[in-house]
Amino acid sequence: MTPPSGPSGKADWKAIRRDLLGRIQSGVWKPGDQIPREVELAAHYDCTRSTVGRALRDLATAGFLDRKRKGGTTVSANPVRKAPLDVPIIAEAIRKAGHVAGYQLLDAGERLPDPTLAPELGLPAGTPLLFIAAVHLADGAPHQVEHRWLLPATVQGLSRDILETTPADEWLLRNVPLTRAQITIEAVRAPPTVSDALHAAPDTPTLLITRTSWRQARLIGVLQLYHAQGHRLVTGI
Repeated sequence: MTPPSGPSGKADWKAIRRDLLGRIQSGVWKPGDQIPREVELAAHYDCTRSTVGRALRDLATAGFLDRKRKGGTTVSANPVRKAPLDVPIIAEAIRKAGHVAGYQLLDAGERLPDPTLAPELGLPAGTPLLFIAAVHLADGAPHQVEHRWLLPATVQGLSRDILETTPADEWLLRNVPLTRAQITIEAVRAPPTVSDALHAAPDTPTLLITRTSWRQARLIGVLQLYHAQGHRLVTGI
């Protein structure tokens, strides 16, 4: 391997990532192969272990490597199985698409969630959550409907007055940014409240993205985002 270098002339984590990824994609390292230890890679690239560690973590997040605390790091059996999915601020995404973004709060307050939701989140039955319903507009037309269930203890300070003018995703980004999330994408029939908000016919098929998010080990809540007809998601691997 030729030690790579970044713009400063020293090996940086992005250059190391490119070099390691090249060895995976060229077949030098095959699925299941164990790669050199961090200390060995750091010595090779003449950098710190933390720099190598960042490159390895990024490759693991992208699905190219499997990292085990006591088992070392190996090339994934299927090294292109994961695709990143950007989760941008909704208003920013609408503006980037060339539209004028708008927002309308439909409901906000503590509610008892569906009986199936609490156990899915590891919460005792009957736990009240902060429910938020809102519609996001593009050029004045309904674009996405947001149903969000938040753990009140995690979002202290978030009030209906704030939500009247500030979408929940913008408040959360500033005050309780997520550190990890689980995302589900599915096609469903729009519930009546959603079809009404989207100005769509009853039972209209809609794309639903459900995201459960945490800040470290602490649950933030669940977002259910219903998309109007014609919505597109683009990602890559």
